[in-house]
Amino acid sequence: MSETSDVLRPVGMLEKLYTARQVLGIYNSVIVTATYNVRPKHEDPSFYSIFCAIISGLVYRHPSLGCYFEGEDTPEPEFRRLKTIKVDDVLQMIDLEKGESLAQKLQVLHDQQWPVDRKPLWKLIVMRELQSASDTSIGSTLHIAFVYHHVIGDGLSGTAFHTSLLQELENIEQTSQDLREAPKTVDTRLSTRLIEPIEKLTILPLSWLFLIKQVVQEYAPRWLIGAPSPLWAGLPVQTLDKCPFRSRVRIVTIRADRVEGLLKESKKHGMTLTSLLTAALVSTLADVLPEAPRFLSMTAYTLRRVTGTSMNDMVNQTSSFATTYPAHILDRIRKASDPAKRVESLWNTAGYFHAQMQDELARCPHDNLVGLLPYVSDHVKYYQKKIGRAREATWELSNLGVFRQTQDSLPGRWRLEVMTFTQGAQPVGSAFAVNCVSVQGGPLTIAITWQDSVVHEDIIDALAHGFTDLPCLL
Repeated sequence: MSETSDVLRPVGMLEKLYTARQVLGIYNSVIVTATYNVRPKHEDPSFYSIFCAIISGLVYRHPSLGCYFEGEDTPEPEFRRLKTIKVDDVLQMIDLEKGESLAQKLQVLHDQQWPVDRKPLWKLIVMRELQSASDTSIGSTLHIAFVYHHVIGDGLSGTAFHTSLLQELENIEQTSQDLREAPKTVDTRLSTRLIEPIEKLTILPLSWLFLIKQVVQEYAPRWLIGAPSPLWAGLPVQTLDKCPFRSRVRIVTIRADRVEGLLKESKKHGMTLTSLLTAALVSTLADVLPEAPRFLSMTAYTLRRVTGTSMNDMVNQTSSFATTYPAHILDRIRKASDPAKRVESLWNTAGYFHAQMQDELARCPHDNLVGLLPYVSDHVKYYQKKIGRAREATWELSNLGVFRQTQDSLPGRWRLEVMTFTQGAQPVGSAFAVNCVSVQGGPLTIAITWQDSVVHEDIIDALAHGFTDLPCLL
C-alpha cells in the first residue's frame, strides 16, 4: 500500500461534487486514451520497463497524481499527500487479443470502483494489440489509457497528462540508463503543492435575477409557475439495485480528410465544430424520437481562462451551460424532407446553439452555474434527492478540441494515431454523454457513453450513424 502523509488542502466546492458521488458509488472515472504505433528497434527494453521509468516524472509534473482524499462522507473532505506511490498500484499492462475492441476494455475500466484504502486516484493502463496469441512484437499498436477520478482533473487534464507523458517518453528515448533499474516506488514529497480550488482563484458573481430564477426553478410549486413541457431524457434516475452501474461505450471515428471538410464548412458558416456536431445530434434525435416534445443539453467548457490556470495543468475547472430545444425547433427539423432542406435545417440548429454558447462565454464568469455551488449545503443529499425523479438533461457534450502534438514533437519511433475521451455511466446525470477529441492533422473521435438500460441501443446506433454520415450530408 502507498504511504500517506500531510494534509494538502480542503476539497474545493466543485470537487465536492465528485467526493459525494464517490460516497454514493455513482461516478467512477474519466479516461483519455492515446493510440500509438511504435516501430521496434534492436534490443528494445520491455514496455513495462519503459513506463515504470516515466511514472516518477509524471508525478513530479502533476502534484494531483500524488494525493488522495479523506473524509468524503463529512462536510469538509481533505486532500492528503501520499508519501510514496508503488508503481504497481498505478501501472497495468494488458494484451488485447484479436477481436477485442478498445470500447469493450474502456467499459470494463469505467466500471471499476476506486479503492478507499488511501491509494492514488489514477491509473496508467497500457493495452497492446496482438496480431495473434503468440505475437510479442513491440511494434504492435498501443492504447495508452489515463484513467482518473474526476475530483483531481477535468477533461483537459487528460490531454495535459498525455503531453507530459510524451515529454517523459522523449527523455527515455534519449537516455542510456538501464531501464531495468527504474524505481518501483515514487517519493511524492518532491512534487509541488496542489493548485488552489476554483473559488480561491476567481470570483463567480451572480446577479439577483439569475439567482432568483434558479431558486424558482428548484423550489417553486408547479401550480404557481406552471409545469415545463415534457423532456425526453431516457429512463428516470433509479437506485443502483434497480439499474446497476454498467457503462456502455460506442466510439465513432471520423477520418482526417473528412474532419478537415467539416472544419471548413463550419468556418464558412461562422460556426464552431462543436456547434455543428450538436446540430447533427439534435437532428438525429428528432428523427429517431418523433414524439419527443423537447430536448435539453449540457455543454461543458473550461474556466481556465478565467482563473489563469495553464492548459498543461491537472485541475478540475470545468463548467457547463444548458440549451433547450423546444417543440418548434424539433418540428422544423422533422419537416425538412429533401437533402437541401435537411442541410439548411442543420445549419439553423447549429446557429441557434452557437448563439447561446457565445452568450454564455461572453458573460463568463458572471451568472455561472458553478457560482451556485456555495448554496449546496450537503452534496450527498443533493444527489440522493434526484433518485426517482426524471433526469434533468438529455445529453452532456464535452469537446476537448485538438491535441496539438505534431509528429516532429513525438519520440522518433512513436506515431500518434488517435485520441479517445470517455466517461463512465452517470446514474444521476444526463441520459447519455458525448465526448470529442481530435489529433492535429488526424482523425476525430466521438465517444457516446451511457448507463446500460437507460437509453435503448437503437437510439445510440442512430446517433453513431448520424455522426458518421455527417460529412457526406454536407
